[in-house]
Amino acid sequence: MIPTPGHPDECTLRVSASGTTLVESPTMGYLLDAFFSPDNKYVAINNRRANAGDYLWVISLRNGQAIKMPDDVAEDLGKKEAGTIAGDHWSDQSMPEILALCPTCTRDDLRHSFLFSTGWKSAGELKVVEEFEFSKGWIAANNVCRITRNSLSISEHKVTKESHPSELVGRAWTWSPFHSE
Repeated sequence: MIPTPGHPDECTLRVSASGTTLVESPTMGYLLDAFFSPDNKYVAINNRRANAGDYLWVISLRNGQAIKMPDDVAEDLGKKEAGTIAGDHWSDQSMPEILALCPTCTRDDLRHSFLFSTGWKSAGELKVVEEFEFSKGWIAANNVCRITRNSLSISEHKVTKESHPSELVGRAWTWSPFHSE
């Protein structure tokens, strides 16, 4: 992460290998985690960009292509498909699994949502968590996403009700001026 002089929240995400820059992309915030795939073909990066939202980048270490980038960055760059994950997950509609655990947990009741990685299950299979804060508590959608060609798609998911936010959300909020506990 390379800060922009005079703009403390703006920076450039740079991924390099063997002294060669593979990709540079505008972003904001700071680095939370980086996970290299077991075969060293990809890196998943959690980039704390705001008080909530999509934090996930997945970059090919072969050619620097962003297979997944935060949805707002993808939209700004005209690469909307790179901001999405294919498969059943939260969108404008609640997942049936969320409503089964918490009938009031709807889009209107959503306070914060987070999307980030927790590491690799295997080469080409990334563990991705969507974590949601509702007025009645927390819901986590634990997904395994498979990399196919130039995209990410959900191959497994399990939704659970949680009593509190994860450690990663706690770290993301540690530096936030908008959250106090």
